[in-house]
Amino acid sequence: MSFRSRGSGQQHSTSRVSMSSYISSSDVSGKHSELSALSKESLSDAESPTLAAYPSARKEKGTSKLKLFRKSAVKLADDLGRKSGYRGPAGRRESASGLTQQQMAMYEPGTFDLQGMTEKGIDQLRADLAAVDADCADQIRKTVHDNYHHFIQACQGIAKLEGEMQAVRALLGNSSNIIAALREMATPSGAARNTAGEASSSGAAAEWQESPEGQNWAEVLEDLDIAIAERRCEDAVQLLQKADASCTHPQAIDWSDPEHQTRYDRIEGQQEKVDQRRVQLSSILEARMKDPNTKSGERRSATSLMAAAVSKAWAHQQLLEAHTAQLTQLQELLSRPQNAGGGDADGVEYANALAQASFRAVAVAATDVAIVFQKDAPELSSLFLVWALQETQRCARLLLQNALSPFAVPAGLDPTVHCCTLALLYCTALETSHSLMLSPRLMSDLWPTCEQVLQRRLRRLTEDLRREVAAEVDGLASLGSQAQGPPSGWDALTQTFPSANRLVSTVQSTVSILRPLAGPKPAQVLRRGVADLFQTYTNALSASFQKHQQPDGSFPYNLDMMVESVMELTSTMAEHHLPAATAPLLQSCGSVCDTAAMNNCLDALGASLGMQSA
Repeated sequence: MSFRSRGSGQQHSTSRVSMSSYISSSDVSGKHSELSALSKESLSDAESPTLAAYPSARKEKGTSKLKLFRKSAVKLADDLGRKSGYRGPAGRRESASGLTQQQMAMYEPGTFDLQGMTEKGIDQLRADLAAVDADCADQIRKTVHDNYHHFIQACQGIAKLEGEMQAVRALLGNSSNIIAALREMATPSGAARNTAGEASSSGAAAEWQESPEGQNWAEVLEDLDIAIAERRCEDAVQLLQKADASCTHPQAIDWSDPEHQTRYDRIEGQQEKVDQRRVQLSSILEARMKDPNTKSGERRSATSLMAAAVSKAWAHQQLLEAHTAQLTQLQELLSRPQNAGGGDADGVEYANALAQASFRAVAVAATDVAIVFQKDAPELSSLFLVWALQETQRCARLLLQNALSPFAVPAGLDPTVHCCTLALLYCTALETSHSLMLSPRLMSDLWPTCEQVLQRRLRRLTEDLRREVAAEVDGLASLGSQAQGPPSGWDALTQTFPSANRLVSTVQSTVSILRPLAGPKPAQVLRRGVADLFQTYTNALSASFQKHQQPDGSFPYNLDMMVESVMELTSTMAEHHLPAATAPLLQSCGSVCDTAAMNNCLDALGASLGMQSA
């Protein structure tokens, strides 16, 4: 097989490849020689003196030679096309793919062999393979270009077909519901006929059925069955109310009178039949309320009808269950990218979407309840508040499961508090618009995780402070007589003890992060944490100085002159800088600095360094 590399214009042969579908050089040379011989023969005949003497014969023979020449040329072209796989413009792409497959056949396992090949041959194989790769890329590009518009048209047709199928499915669903309802009607009607047959055995029952009252009752039941089967819920509710009015017991019943006993039993049987229809209508309205495709206005209308047909408490419960089902479906959709390991690196995006969907659903439910029931019964408001608290707790549980727990440890305090802040923001907006109180329930569920992350941050800072203070004091002790005079002032002191500046800045940043969650619990944890950090810092200074204490109880000269500077540093921190760092929480939580605890730490540090308290 011979390959032609791009841009070189040279042919390179490879003895290891043989392709039977390509035209052999002997076939081409044979056809070319045959064509040359025919052309020479025609030219020699044209110059013959015999033909020159007879012009008509010369013309006839020249014409026959020309026809033979044309036939041979056509035959040669057909032979070349058949052997090369050429099938005209329509078959170029198929021919190209066939050639590519044949070119790649030599690289299949079992047929590809590099033994005995030179480096030049291997380079040539590499170039040939690159040329085949370029050809494949060009074929793919052409195929995509040729079929792109067809793909777009097919997608549009599929989308249109899906819409039509949904419309057909809805029509079929309505038809099947009507058929099912009509089938269910057969059982009550049969039972009514059986009851009528049994009642006909007694003269009083038969007489009542033939009376105008009995005929009106049968007509009401029939109209009610038809309205339920045709899903005319408004008419069904009116017929139910009419049937209920017909089933009213008299105020006083004389149980000793058989007529009164018969009337009571008849009314009880009528009420049982009405209740059967009521259950059917209630199931229809419940399905309409819980349908995810139902709009808010339709859901409110179904709730009003259920309240009129059954009771307000039952309608209120079914309305809340419908909102719960819709919210649950939305929350499951939000959790799928999270479970699949999406691009949400710290859980903030999921927390925002979850809190927005959850509290928006509660707000929509509150609006529906207010429109449908208005201010009918206080107990309904209490039931709604209980439901809202349950949904808030479920939102917090999902937030802990999918956002805080997986990302709290690697992300740190800032993203964790950010997630909780987003949830608290939507909860506060709901409280403002609908006069609810849900944030305490939300914070009681989310704060323990935030507290764990905060404690981890404080423990890490405590360990770092111990190491830094020990390194700073050891560095001062190693200076010996080269130490300069004791520094004074906060800037100079923090240059000598950078750990003090880090302590203050970390407390300030922590307060800034926790400020959106300001409340009694964060303030209590911060107050204890700041006091523990200050105690850790003073204990680290005391331990580092005592490590270099001499047998007579004194310190080296360069440390002894730093005792007053250390006391100035710690007292300035406790009196000014730590209260200033926690000032953003002063208005909402009060003072976060435990002044008494920090004063005790200062006294203990002064005693360990040999300072007398004033």
